Amino acid sequence: MGVEVTRENGSVIAYEVVGEPDAAPVLFCHGLADSRLSARLFTQVARELGLRVLAPDRPGTGRTAPRRLRRLADWAEDAALVLDAVGADSAAVLGVSGGGPFAAACAARMPGRVRSLTLVSPLGLPGWPTRGMAAGERLSLEIARHAPAFGGWFLGRLAALERRSPELFLRLQQPGVRDPFLANYAEAFRRGTWGVAQDLRVLTRPWGFELGSIAVATSIHHGDADTTVPPQHARLYAKAIPGAQLWLHPGQGHFSILSAIREMLAPLTR
Repeated sequence: MGVEVTRENGSVIAYEVVGEPDAAPVLFCHGLADSRLSARLFTQVARELGLRVLAPDRPGTGRTAPRRLRRLADWAEDAALVLDAVGADSAAVLGVSGGGPFAAACAARMPGRVRSLTLVSPLGLPGWPTRGMAAGERLSLEIARHAPAFGGWFLGRLAALERRSPELFLRLQQPGVRDPFLANYAEAFRRGTWGVAQDLRVLTRPWGFELGSIAVATSIHHGDADTTVPPQHARLYAKAIPGAQLWLHPGQGHFSILSAIREMLAPLTR
C-alpha cells in the first residue's frame, strides 16, 4: 500500500506499507538505485511474522520530493516524519546494502525511537577496504567520490536500459546473479537522477555521525561470497558498533542472502 506524508514545507515523502496493518513497525531503508517498492519482497514474511514494514523513498527517489541533505545523517529527519505519520513512538530499523548507512543514521540520531538495528550486506564508510569487491563496483564508488552527479547519470542510463531491453540488462549483470530489486530501477529514477546522485554524494563523504555512538541492539548479516559489498565491511561494522552481533552466511552473495530474510526478521517480533 502506497502512502504519503507531507514535510513542513509542503513537499511529499512517499512510503510503502506491507505486512500486518496494526503490527509492530519496521522502518526499512532501501538500497542504492532502489525504491520503496522493494519492501514488497517482504510482504509474505512480514504477514507471517506479524510485522508492519514501512519503506520510505529517500529524497528525490521514486515519488518522494527532493530535499537537499548536507550529510547522510540528515535523512533521519524524513524517517522521523514517517514514524510520526503512523503514530509509532518507536520502530525496529532494517537497512539493506546502500540503505545500511541510512539505517545506522536513524539508530545514531534517534536512539529513543529505534528499538533495534538490522543491517543486511551494508555498504561501509568511505575509505573502508574494497578488496573482494567486483571491479565495476569499485569503479562506481571511486567515480561517485569525485563526481556523484555522473554516477547518478550512469545508473540512470542502466535504468533506461532495463526498461527498453530487460534481456540485455540482465546479461550485463554478474553471471548467475539475479537481482531481486531490478524491477525497482525504473521507480528509483522516476524523478530523474537527482536522488541517486545525492545518495552517492552523502554515502561517499563523512556521514555526520559515529558508528560507535549507536547504543541499540544491532544485528549484521552478510554473505561470505558477496562481491558487491565485501564481507570485510560487515566485520568493520560489527567492530565499530558496541555489542553488535555478526552473522556471515556461507556461500551467499549480495542478493541471494535475502533467501534468509525470515531468519533476519524473526527476532524483530520479540
